[in-house]
Amino acid sequence: MEGVSIMLVDAVFIQEIVQIDDYHFEILWTDGKRQSFRLSDLQKNCPCARCVNEETGERLVNLESIDERVRARKIQSVGRYALRIDYTSACSLGIYAFSRLRELGNFLEE
Repeated sequence: MEGVSIMLVDAVFIQEIVQIDDYHFEILWTDGKRQSFRLSDLQKNCPCARCVNEETGERLVNLESIDERVRARKIQSVGRYALRIDYTSACSLGIYAFSRLRELGNFLEE
């Protein structure tokens, strides 16, 4: 395999999810990092085709219409790579890949 380089990346998974209150939860990652998430912020970043134009990346949902008090009925694992959140209002179709959650957590912390 001359001329082919392979980069190995350590995968990071969710170790624990803790409900902080009705509107927030925290993820403890296997590398020890902790990140807190507000459900309304995640819903504003829903990656599903109803919320984002797949060709242009344009957001199709009016962010002002997302209730800051949205809660989760359920948070479930999708394989070993993502979470799906069943919100109390609006869209619950998005699958949040762990890598995307890490990015969003870093962005939302700033």
